[in-house]
Amino acid sequence: MISISTTLNNFDYIHQLESLFDGSSNSYYYSEKGILRYSENQICVECGTVMNQNGYNIVTKRSIGSIKVGKYLCPLCGAVHHTNIDFWNEQLGQISEIIGELIMCLKNGGCSNRRISKVFNFFIPFKKSSIFTQFNDIVEFTEHTPPISQGNVIILNFDEQYLKICGKWRYRLTLLNYETGVPIAEKVVKELTNEIISDFIESSFDPNQYEKIFVVTDLKPGYKEIFKNLFGDKLIHQYCLFHLYQLICKEFSKSCTFSELLWQYKLMNIFYDYDMEIELIIKMVQEEKSICNMNQKELKSWTKIKKGELYAEFSNFRNQLREPIDAYSKMLEVYEEYDEMPTNIQKRIQMIDESILNFLAYRSVPGAPSTNNAIEGYFSHTTNPILKKQMKTIEGAENSIKSYAIERSAISMVKMGLKIFTYPMNLIELIFPLRLLGFPLN
Repeated sequence: MISISTTLNNFDYIHQLESLFDGSSNSYYYSEKGILRYSENQICVECGTVMNQNGYNIVTKRSIGSIKVGKYLCPLCGAVHHTNIDFWNEQLGQISEIIGELIMCLKNGGCSNRRISKVFNFFIPFKKSSIFTQFNDIVEFTEHTPPISQGNVIILNFDEQYLKICGKWRYRLTLLNYETGVPIAEKVVKELTNEIISDFIESSFDPNQYEKIFVVTDLKPGYKEIFKNLFGDKLIHQYCLFHLYQLICKEFSKSCTFSELLWQYKLMNIFYDYDMEIELIIKMVQEEKSICNMNQKELKSWTKIKKGELYAEFSNFRNQLREPIDAYSKMLEVYEEYDEMPTNIQKRIQMIDESILNFLAYRSVPGAPSTNNAIEGYFSHTTNPILKKQMKTIEGAENSIKSYAIERSAISMVKMGLKIFTYPMNLIELIFPLRLLGFPLN
């Protein structure tokens, strides 16, 4: 039973005070002077004698509240006991947990410690150094267990990202679960070698539970050997088509002629359907040849205008990913013009030919991606320019990265039905009753 002494002036707050004692097995009495005691004097655990009330002690949590805890003295053995306040500690634990989640949320949004401190000053004063400590503690002690994909096949994205920490380049390694969008493991290292990458993947991922492992990477030469050694015959290695197209586009300048632009789109037409664009470019090539009497300046101006019109028309087209047989046929068609190609385009088509199976691996697993866009999107959220400026040490960078991974993992588990979504508790509603306890009810 809970007994709370009130007056007409503070009767409205009775429900907030009662909420503190919900679930408590003890019987309390909260006096008009704000002292919390047991409803009946307790028995001394040392000698079994009924104890006498002997004043109180004040327990305080800075910026949150205080409580006057009743003190008892045994008249026989002199033992001192206090009113049990487990409910108070549980409430503080909930408040600390919500504060930690709020700090993580603000940090993931790119807020600095100084900005977060200003936000907290509206309801709980917090120094910038306290924000820093609280954030590191909540990230360190929060267990991050990424949801595991079910089935015999898993789709992974792997990539590395350059980070500048205190003026020195560091390297972020990320192994992402494509299905959940949650990283399996991340690490920031000082050096980047094939051995370091191999050790990172081997220590963070167990391939034994899967029959096939579909991995998407960019076109870095060392990746093929690394993943082949790790996963053996289980490996299905997809090279990112987006990175391939980036390399193709870099072979041509923005001011290239329509004849050169035609080569670019013929290469791009291998894996995606650019047939309609090529038809329009061929017409422009013919028109370009008919005006060869123009001087260089006029031709450049004409080309710029026509390209603008052409790209505007291209925006109405939707380029579908080709089936493997169609893609291979298109590559052979381009290869027939090998002798007419510029040297750099010859090297590029040779590279595509040598790795054609890796570029077409996406059709071997239903729903598998042909690009590494999933991990590129993840990088853009977790290391935006504001967060990069805040990364002063490797440990700080890893904490910032882990914080976002924890948030994304929680969202993914709710979507997969592994966790029930619950609305966050109201921080003010948790703090208000504790502050009420620190003031006499008069």
